[in-house]
Amino acid sequence: MKSKFYLLKLLMKKILILILIFIIYSITIINFPNITVWDTSIIIELQRVFNKLPMWIPLLPDCKLYSLMIAIPIIVASVYFIKKREWLKAGFICSIPLVTFLLNCIIKPIIHRVRPPYELQQIIHPHSFSYVSSHSLVTMTLYGMVIYYVYKSCSNKLIKYLIITLSVIWILFVGISRIWLGVHYPTDVLGAYFLGFILCTIYSKIHI
Repeated sequence: MKSKFYLLKLLMKKILILILIFIIYSITIINFPNITVWDTSIIIELQRVFNKLPMWIPLLPDCKLYSLMIAIPIIVASVYFIKKREWLKAGFICSIPLVTFLLNCIIKPIIHRVRPPYELQQIIHPHSFSYVSSHSLVTMTLYGMVIYYVYKSCSNKLIKYLIITLSVIWILFVGISRIWLGVHYPTDVLGAYFLGFILCTIYSKIHI
């Protein structure tokens, strides 16, 4: 009992430190205009580098594929955990889209960061605030948990590292696509990744 209480105490301390770092990061972004200038220059450079590639590539996270990439791990993980009667883990996986959506609804109006300049936004022009990137947040949290559970549970090394590699590639691709399309600053994506990491820490340790 003491051991569990001690581990929970350490976990709470770690989570509070991570949340504090995220808050400091967020405050820094909105209070230092040079960061936005730096962000904008990265968007311009990325669009220049990828200029000759077809636009359907960065638009993949805005089509049915994105919904599919959310649904597949949730369904597969839920069936797996329900069969093993691990109801809490199944609930965690299913709650990720809702939790990340609610966090975005809270954080975006508070930070109130406008999107990158309209002329940098290619094809799609979102009207919501920029920080954090909702696509990057849900992808980081969901596939972060996929990586965690596969690493812990899968005994087949080939399948394990294949799933982990593909998950990392998808996480990075979604974030880069947001910058490429000019709908998010790089720091929006990094903020989403860090917040996703915090959620993964909570999800992966709360059932100790």
